[in-house]
Amino acid sequence: MIKIYVAGKLNADAVGYIQNMHRMIKTAKELRDAGFSVYVPCNDFLEGLVDGKFDYTDYFNNSQPWLSSSNAIFLTPGWETSIGTAKEIELAKKLNIPVFSEL
Repeated sequence: MIKIYVAGKLNADAVGYIQNMHRMIKTAKELRDAGFSVYVPCNDFLEGLVDGKFDYTDYFNNSQPWLSSSNAIFLTPGWETSIGTAKEIELAKKLNIPVFSEL
């Protein structure tokens, strides 16, 4: 099964963060429905709620091995202002992992 890493903006105010998570999870469902296996970095949010001590680098460093082993990266709308997503695109290009924004 083709593995897709879903990337997009997350950092924002509380409401914006939730809206960004919604966008990523909704996109992941569409990709799953199309037959792909997906990794959604924002799902780490739930683990962070339990631990309570994660910082940005904990989240980012956990997701990068998943990106490195993916067959493609899929960008959600609004990613353009995300510094983290720009880093993920850079890594994907370095690893020759295709980057898409349309199904």
